[in-house]
Amino acid sequence: MKKFIALAVIVGFIINCHHKKKGLLLPFFFLGSQHTATGGVPGNSGSPGVVFVPGDGSGNPATPPETPSNSGNTGSTPSDSGSNSNSGNNSGSNSGSDTSSGSSGSSSGSGSSNSGSSDTSSNGSGSGGSSNSGSGSSSNSGSDSTANNGSGSSSGGSSSGDSGNSNSGSNDTSSNTSGSGSSSSGSGSSNSGSSSSGSDSTANSGSNGSSSGSNSSSGSGSGSSSGDSTASNGGNSGSNNSGNSNSGSNSGNNGSGSSGSGDSGGTPPIVAVVVVEDPKGTPTFNFNTTINIPLNLTVVDNQSKVVAGATVLVYDENSNILFQGVSDSSGKVTGTLTVPTSVGNITIDISIGGESISQYISLESVLGINRTIRYEINLPPVAHIADSDGDGIPDDTDIYPNDATRSTEISYPSEGVFTVAYEDLYPSAGDADLNDYVIQFKNEEDLNSAGKIVRLRGVYQHVARGAGYRHQLYIKLPVEVGASVTYKLTQADGSIVADTSTVSLSAWNLKSGYRIFDDSSKTIGSQNANPGEVFKPGYIATIEIVFNAPVERAKLGSFPYDLYAYVINTKQEVHFPGLYKTLLGTDKYLDVTGFPWAILVPGAWKYPYERNDIRNPLLTGYSEFNIWVATGGKEYKTWYFDVTNESKVFPVPTNSSLLGYLFLSVKKFAIFYALGLVIAGGIAVYFLRKKHSLTA
Repeated sequence: MKKFIALAVIVGFIINCHHKKKGLLLPFFFLGSQHTATGGVPGNSGSPGVVFVPGDGSGNPATPPETPSNSGNTGSTPSDSGSNSNSGNNSGSNSGSDTSSGSSGSSSGSGSSNSGSSDTSSNGSGSGGSSNSGSGSSSNSGSDSTANNGSGSSSGGSSSGDSGNSNSGSNDTSSNTSGSGSSSSGSGSSNSGSSSSGSDSTANSGSNGSSSGSNSSSGSGSGSSSGDSTASNGGNSGSNNSGNSNSGSNSGNNGSGSSGSGDSGGTPPIVAVVVVEDPKGTPTFNFNTTINIPLNLTVVDNQSKVVAGATVLVYDENSNILFQGVSDSSGKVTGTLTVPTSVGNITIDISIGGESISQYISLESVLGINRTIRYEINLPPVAHIADSDGDGIPDDTDIYPNDATRSTEISYPSEGVFTVAYEDLYPSAGDADLNDYVIQFKNEEDLNSAGKIVRLRGVYQHVARGAGYRHQLYIKLPVEVGASVTYKLTQADGSIVADTSTVSLSAWNLKSGYRIFDDSSKTIGSQNANPGEVFKPGYIATIEIVFNAPVERAKLGSFPYDLYAYVINTKQEVHFPGLYKTLLGTDKYLDVTGFPWAILVPGAWKYPYERNDIRNPLLTGYSEFNIWVATGGKEYKTWYFDVTNESKVFPVPTNSSLLGYLFLSVKKFAIFYALGLVIAGGIAVYFLRKKHSLTA
């Protein structure tokens, strides 16, 4: 009982805290996944039957994919050489070069199967080897030569029994007899099975067959051949059921079956060919700790007709959802993936009619994902799925199953916060302590089924002001539509500073910049930048922007958008690098040394103390920072998590008040449900123990 309760608590915690709809797939999601590196495109693998080929620039394969070969499949059910079944009425198959001559080549209810290079001969007068009554089958995989010399008839009684010979490698089986040959006289039982690996020479009396694997069959069958095969069958008499099957592990049951010389453990049939035309290269390094990857997919069927309504789900190696959308009437799905540069792999799932395929993609040197998914099979009809709002996204993956205007929620980051740190002396170079104006924040986007943004939310907290200048925080959104904006401002403890209000803004207002925080001297009571100070976080602003019409990613821009500081004293704006150019084509927000005035860092970052240049080996708390910069971001991608000198950085708590605020704001209150289950489980265990002590 205790184990059951503990299991229930664990399962409840996982379900409530890691629900797929909230951007996290179950942690054991990958246990059933089968990765197969199929095709000629490095860095790609997929679910069984998915093949990757380079493209010609127009969505077609540059070279045709390799098609799995299936030979010698006879009967209603193809059978592979890894596992074959001969039972009842059997069909044997010969793959390779087989020659069978003589007066005996047919056995009752069985086939003789040889794997490797086998020579079977029976020399003498009387009845030759493999003499049985009925019809038989000869199944050989490899290069086999069977020669039977003799009269081909058995003398005496019948030979009954099961004889199976399994030979792997190069086998020579010979029987030299005179008189009645290899048939037992009387009503005897002859079981002569030779199983060997390597080069074998075996003398067999009675019914002779060779096979690689374990064999079981009964009944009668007919022989079939694939490859170069010649069979000459004479007349034989006898009563013998010898079960010989194909190369591999075979099982036979009474009934009707078929046998083939395919390969059940080999390449599965092609389900889809993914034409890969991803742009590759080295991204421009501008001190970015995240990367934006454009996503462009086209889905077509096996007649090259576009497929509308295919559901596409993209998630990272930690199962955090990065994107979800549905292919439009032209079969296309477009969007942008924003991931930390430390993320190495992503997965793309495509579902049609309840059937899914997966692609596992390495992001090494990938600048974009441009692919055409060409199905090679007949697609299933669109199954009836629960879709309450009719937006094309199934209810089980729709964050908003009753709201057709939105279906997916993307969080930046999926857990925790980002930190943005500004230097405020622009256009003059700063002192690189990155603490003049520091904000912790988190954003969420609501996307519709076409992958367009319909809502943008943000929570921002002022955490440091290590400068004498005053600042304001703004966000610019270069969209072509207006929006309604809901705003609320509180102190760190939740006390209301400005209650919730909603205003309508024009596209021009959004392009000009929307103010999130006013004067920094009023939004925080402590600098939080000097040794000895106790961390006292400042105000928290929450905003929700509901666009008047869905916005394309190309118009809005990618996270963290154009989030900038306005310095009141100098009347200058401080932006992230990579957004604006000078007349000479250089980055407007990198100084003469190539250093930025703004940097984005994952997590509740411990920024340097006042006047501690992060680049100075004697002053920095991050010795890996300079290596990260020198390598263009290729090495030490998570330098911000590795504090090498705690005495040089401000001790920002990882569980800051903003994180606490975010937990309180979680829609599903998942953490509290989980805690409730833990408490309930503890109470149950307590009463069980009490009951046990009373009955003892």
